[in-house]
Amino acid sequence: MPRGQSAPEYIREVLAKTVRAARRSAQLGQRDSCSRTSISQSYLSQYEAGKWNIGVDNIAKIARVVGLRPHDLLDPDFRPSMRGLPVRNN
Repeated sequence: MPRGQSAPEYIREVLAKTVRAARRSAQLGQRDSCSRTSISQSYLSQYEAGKWNIGVDNIAKIARVVGLRPHDLLDPDFRPSMRGLPVRNN
């Protein structure tokens, strides 16, 4: 955890990064992800920007849609290629 950053801030940052990377690697836009998870697009957008917290239920929904286990999204060293997901750069 970076110095000067609280644990919740760090976890929120890690989750935001991994959720966005996993979604993109699964070749899903935010709209597609939202329609498959029943999460609003504004919530997902703010979440991926690291501005809002996310609940455990929504972590599980997102993981299911992108083909991961929920705890994969908590791994600060997560890379989509680690789980056989294609890597997409946008």
